[in-house]
Amino acid sequence: MPSDPVEQTKQIKTASDIVAVVGGYLALAPAGRTFKALCPFHNDSRPSLDVDPRLQRYRCWSCQAHGDVFAFVQHMEKVGFKEARQILAVRAGIKLDETQSPQDQARVRLLGVMRWAQEKYQDCLLNDPAGAAAVAYIAGRKLSGKTVRDFGLGFAPLGGEWLTRLAFAERVPVEVLGEVGLLLERHGGRGHFDRFQDRVMFPIRDVQGRPVGFGGRIMPESPLLPRAPKYYNSAETPLFSKSELLYGLDLARHAGAAVGYLAVVEGYTDVMMAHQCGVPQVVATMGTALNARHVAQLRRYAPKVVLVYDADAGGMTGVDRALELFVGQDVELAVATLPDGLDPCDLLVRPGGLETFKAILTSAVDALDFKLNRLLDRDPNPSVEGTRRIIDEVLGVMAAAPVVPNRAGQVKQELIVTRLAHRLGLRQETVWARFGELKRERKQKDFQSAAKTGPLVQASAARETRPAPDQPAGKTGPVVAAEMQLLELLLAHPGFVPQAAAVMSADDLTHTGLRRMLVELYSLQAAGLTPDVDTLRDRLADRPDLFEAAEKRLFVGQHMQEPEQNLARILGWFSKHKKEVGERALTARLKGGALDPDQAAELLRKLQDRRAGG
Repeated sequence: MPSDPVEQTKQIKTASDIVAVVGGYLALAPAGRTFKALCPFHNDSRPSLDVDPRLQRYRCWSCQAHGDVFAFVQHMEKVGFKEARQILAVRAGIKLDETQSPQDQARVRLLGVMRWAQEKYQDCLLNDPAGAAAVAYIAGRKLSGKTVRDFGLGFAPLGGEWLTRLAFAERVPVEVLGEVGLLLERHGGRGHFDRFQDRVMFPIRDVQGRPVGFGGRIMPESPLLPRAPKYYNSAETPLFSKSELLYGLDLARHAGAAVGYLAVVEGYTDVMMAHQCGVPQVVATMGTALNARHVAQLRRYAPKVVLVYDADAGGMTGVDRALELFVGQDVELAVATLPDGLDPCDLLVRPGGLETFKAILTSAVDALDFKLNRLLDRDPNPSVEGTRRIIDEVLGVMAAAPVVPNRAGQVKQELIVTRLAHRLGLRQETVWARFGELKRERKQKDFQSAAKTGPLVQASAARETRPAPDQPAGKTGPVVAAEMQLLELLLAHPGFVPQAAAVMSADDLTHTGLRRMLVELYSLQAAGLTPDVDTLRDRLADRPDLFEAAEKRLFVGQHMQEPEQNLARILGWFSKHKKEVGERALTARLKGGALDPDQAAELLRKLQDRRAGG
């Protein structure tokens, strides 16, 4: 296998026929020289995804999703380019020979130790007599053997040095086990002991299915129970952050994309039982409240999130927190309430429980309506003061939400105000006015709080707005149109790059994104590398948005008629345009005055030379 990353990428791409790869995810049907499928990136009712074996590219003619085999895996698996390349390399049986940074090497070492520990815990559960009681406990929860294996359950026996002894016997570095939070150092530095003891072990995996932490449930009859918590998660490590991870997301994400939502429950066994019963779009938090990082992950896979609450214990606090997160984000939030205080695991094992659970999820109530319904149930015919309290409760959640300066957030606020006014029989102007008052009150409280705790540091909520990498801000003029056509031709026909480099400089381009593409193409050509999209991908690793724009330009260029004639026309246009710009600049300097006779004569000579074609 070549050690050069670009050559590695090309070899993997050559070995990964896009029809075979896409066909592993979707049902493809031949359509002339291409293949058709229902697009997985939007709600497609008629096949609009086109897979072209000749160009080795795909494109949806409805939602405009497009790219090569790497882009398809990235979008389907919701991973970056490096992870997509790894997935395709494994699929093709190609061993990557990458030069890893020290940080990457350290992460690989930690992941390897976590995988080793997960295998040991599972082996103890399934094959060691010490795990017999844990097997009986899991069976009592009605979890099948297949579910246990799918989720990688294990057991950490009582004793304190079981994992430590295994590590020494198999030469697994104890310091690395300590770094991932599985071993703790004894007082005074006298050896190590196991962090997890007498617990059923639930591996917590990242979206690629790699163990990064554990949750441990202590055995019901454990002698440690009086002085140990019932549930015990891994400590924060370089791999594990409970405020970012969602249990079961690696197994739920594709199902969530298919049904259009992901459901969030509270317990690990709730997730497992839901998957076992054929409801795989279910995940759980790590015993923490849903936060913005969780929402961002969920949104990558589904446009809607359903929060599943116990009717008795859910209360309004969790809904309020969630509403704050969702007010300004392009994600739909709904709330599902379980009956009789049951958790999903208990409900699903009851007769008819599966049908009930499915109905609860599909009939989940919009979060705002849920909150309004609860408030109105408490006071069905509110007085004037009662109505004011209801308005303040709902608008207070909106006022507490972070400002999101995008159109989606503004539209959502407008919809909330409209619905609130309609439900309570008020004018929208009245609701907007009260919302403005609450926002000002909130801002004043935040100011006073910050003033008490130290100097107030204010950061602008609005980021600098940057135009799309392949589009200029404002109206596209003839200059940028020519620049875009030039890049389309060069990306589709790398052999044209030397011809363009001989005529014009990358500095001649006015659009910064297109200029960066041209700089990299010229640089690749000068280094003796093929200036195509595959090599450009590595050069634009810091700007994935720019590489995506390059792929769009590539697609257009591949379908451009008479490429040689168009290249000659565009280069000719740039030569003429550059000459005209230079003439205007010289003319402006001559008209500007403040020149001595020699300077004026020199500028006039240059202007005459340009007009003469010199």
